[in-house]
Amino acid sequence: MTTTLDKEFKQAVRNVTIRDEKQARAIAAHTEVRELLEADAELREWGINSILIGSYARLTARYPGKDVDVFLRFTELSARHDPAKIYNAVQRVLVAEYGLKGEDPNGRVTPQPRSLKIDFPDPDEPLGDTSFSIDAVPAVPLQGHWGIPNRDRQEWDKEDRRWIKTDPIQFADDTEALSVATWSPQVGGDNAYRPIVRLLRQVRHVHLGDRRPGGLFVEVAAFHVWKAQLVAGSTWADLLTSTLEQVAGKFADCATSGLPDPVFGTPMKPTLEPGLWTAAAHAFDGFATLARQALDADPCKAAKIWREILGTNDRGQVLVLPDGCDANGLPLGAISAVTAVGSDQPRGFASPTAPFITRG
Repeated sequence: MTTTLDKEFKQAVRNVTIRDEKQARAIAAHTEVRELLEADAELREWGINSILIGSYARLTARYPGKDVDVFLRFTELSARHDPAKIYNAVQRVLVAEYGLKGEDPNGRVTPQPRSLKIDFPDPDEPLGDTSFSIDAVPAVPLQGHWGIPNRDRQEWDKEDRRWIKTDPIQFADDTEALSVATWSPQVGGDNAYRPIVRLLRQVRHVHLGDRRPGGLFVEVAAFHVWKAQLVAGSTWADLLTSTLEQVAGKFADCATSGLPDPVFGTPMKPTLEPGLWTAAAHAFDGFATLARQALDADPCKAAKIWREILGTNDRGQVLVLPDGCDANGLPLGAISAVTAVGSDQPRGFASPTAPFITRG
């Protein structure tokens, strides 16, 4: 009999979902920034029309959600316009309101290669702690899509290279279509794609940290394998296991061809070395192997394995323990060598992230 820990996974999905006060504060912050920019006369003349993008907009952000992306569409401009002029105008408005970090003691605006980050401190934390930030990205119409400034500012004076074509709005629309498709797997009558992506991002964050591929690349890989209808299952445990397996396979393919952009199909940038793709494929294949072991284990052992895979966030362990189980994967009251030495790893557990660790 397959062990799927339905009740525990239902809570795990809640534990990786941005909701309640955290969600309300993020909405208030990005609304504040957008209204500030859209009130500026110069930016209005350029046709500013902001929209939320990124994982927040796609509802795939994992808790606690540190970054909120705002897309500043300048509908009256074009790729002929200088990114520097637009960037500087946006910076002028933001710095006047929030101050420049590093120059103003209370400054909250940090210039980045092609965007501006505004920190929003958590009022319940010590002074200076940043709960999350808003990333404001200017964009102009480009070939039926949108252009954002080239990361390399030395290219800004070259009309054919100053803007990079992208379309996060189309990606959000395609994500919505996938999340309501009748053929897309469900759990309890609800489409499972977005919750599975949040769980997948949690796995990546816990085991890979700042190493590549990042959260967006993992989500795009999941998008491809779900859209291709390669993922199967009717429970959270089954679907996460299947997704881990398919993403591992996708990463292996990326070693030779790169990861296709979800809108354009061209390799996503920044490009990764083949060795990083291979290491990521190995790591996710290791997670999938452990997940398969959990499906075949008793509930206590299964929970132990899943807790190793999903790790923790600010809410604690993402997967709660089933009733009657301890943190060692044993029934309450059971005594074994594992309990005696205080180990918190399932027997036979080997970290699938070892290739990343050894790479430094």
